[in-house]
Amino acid sequence: MTTSSTDDAIDLDGARIRYRSTGDGPTVVFVHGVYVGGGLWHDVVDRLDDFTCIVPTWPLGAHSDPAPDADVSAAAAAVRIPALLEALDLTDVTLVGNDTGGGLCLAALATGHTGLARIGRLVLTNCDSYEHFPPKGFDRIAAISRKVPPIGAAFIRFLASRPGRRYFMKSVCVHPPAGADADRIFEAFATSKAARADALRTTQSLVPSVTLDAVDALRAFDRPVLLAWGVDDELFPIAHAERLADDFRDARLVPIEDAATFVMVDQPDRLGLVIAEFARDNR
Repeated sequence: MTTSSTDDAIDLDGARIRYRSTGDGPTVVFVHGVYVGGGLWHDVVDRLDDFTCIVPTWPLGAHSDPAPDADVSAAAAAVRIPALLEALDLTDVTLVGNDTGGGLCLAALATGHTGLARIGRLVLTNCDSYEHFPPKGFDRIAAISRKVPPIGAAFIRFLASRPGRRYFMKSVCVHPPAGADADRIFEAFATSKAARADALRTTQSLVPSVTLDAVDALRAFDRPVLLAWGVDDELFPIAHAERLADDFRDARLVPIEDAATFVMVDQPDRLGLVIAEFARDNR
């Protein structure tokens, strides 16, 4: 189903964040990971027309407004999440994070920002956590990007190419999309040298302390948590979700079959259903 939508933008801490608002009802806000944009969530949002869905493209490498003078580190991104909730005056929000974005949601819990009070419940799909920020394999790319930036920049240029995007999608999807469906996910990462320059700076900031320093905060988080986890994921195996479920005070784990990191791409019907049920049950 296609719902009406509006596009807008907000400036936060020196970075312009463009976002799309769709639907009508309780508010759901989405957080994607590095190198992709809000288009990642398109198929799930299309199934949540009973909710107001706020879908930003965060400054993580696919944003259309370069931010060369802004802090685009993971730590700054974590602060921008509750800051956006506060700036848009959103309340009782269902916050949904994936991949790097899920790790940033965890890190946001430790910021102490007043906007955290606006979160009513948290949904994490396959994502970074604990010492897995970034996950095994990509951690070497982040380290190289810090030590030898030109090599990191070359890797990012490869990922932005059509063969690189295909490689990326195969690593995060059981059923990787192609053509326009894939292009929609990568947004400006595929077309903008300036966005990729920001992406390099973000990549350099990906270190395990971002999520490890949030462990006490996630253990203290007292609102409901849903872990909607694709089970066919080598980057973020379901054992990561089980560990999170043990640490959160009020967490429910829902395994999703035939899905990997981008569970919203592999199984949008199933993910949309479990998000909707969780948000309604915990109102």
